[in-house]
Amino acid sequence: MQDAVETFETYLRTKNLKHSKPRRDILDVFLGSQGHLSAQDLYDQVKQINPRVGFATVYRTLKLLEECGLARSMDYGDGTQRYEPDRFQHHHIICTSCNRTVEFLSPELEELLQNVQASHDYLPQAHAVRILSLCQDCTQAPSPSGRHSRAKDFEAILSRDALEVAMTNEEQGLQFYTHAVEVTADAIAKSVFRKLAEDEAQHLRALQQEYNALRRSHSWLDDEPSLLYFDYDRLQSIFPKGPAHIRDLVQRIGASEALKLAMDAERRSQAFFSYYATRVAYAKGRAIFAQFAQEEERHLQLIHDAYQAIKTQSSS
Repeated sequence: MQDAVETFETYLRTKNLKHSKPRRDILDVFLGSQGHLSAQDLYDQVKQINPRVGFATVYRTLKLLEECGLARSMDYGDGTQRYEPDRFQHHHIICTSCNRTVEFLSPELEELLQNVQASHDYLPQAHAVRILSLCQDCTQAPSPSGRHSRAKDFEAILSRDALEVAMTNEEQGLQFYTHAVEVTADAIAKSVFRKLAEDEAQHLRALQQEYNALRRSHSWLDDEPSLLYFDYDRLQSIFPKGPAHIRDLVQRIGASEALKLAMDAERRSQAFFSYYATRVAYAKGRAIFAQFAQEEERHLQLIHDAYQAIKTQSSS
């Protein structure tokens, strides 16, 4: 909140405008708002705390907030311009019948939009995708609770989604290293695979504890659909899968090649987490992915050192 106030004050100074009490009241109500407000909606709310504020002041202030990057606007298909605090780079699915709005994030969509702009020689700027559809309520089907219209609940859903992605990756690594230990005869490779299996198990326990705590503190969370969409095919292809397949593969290719395979998997895993650490637009997700990118980099170095030791040993 304070950062937003300072941003607004700085922008007003550049326009030789004062940060008056009516403008501050409008800013406070807007930043604390839930959902997406028209100028009239915001005016009605501000009037409850400052009856002297005029509609023209609310409208002009909204435009100033949009200009300085604290608000963004969108026509949701009904001819009315609505505004929301610009907290996340996100997109919207809008019901054409009742105007119910769902916010979602998708790093793949972000990359696609950036690439499309670049391919047409446009400089990528701010953007928002608007998908017009019919909500389940309006098609007589059960509808989700829609709690993600509130910023704190939006964060909880995104945190759950990010944790699920991280756990999926750690489960794959744990399975691979556990079964690789069983069939690896070389002492160096066996020691490294055992260490990595222990690390993956520890990471998975920590992630599971955080995931369970999040779900306990938000009893409604299991009923909410995902809002953060990932390339799960890419994620699932990082490590070889299936106990029998892993054991057969590691036994067949030998210790040094198994370490090379593990290096490739850790490299792709590190690239996966690094990719999302720079594209997820909220702090919790960035922290999760950045942490695991660092962990995979450490694993990569450990495997590389073991691989070099085996190669040195075999050549001496």
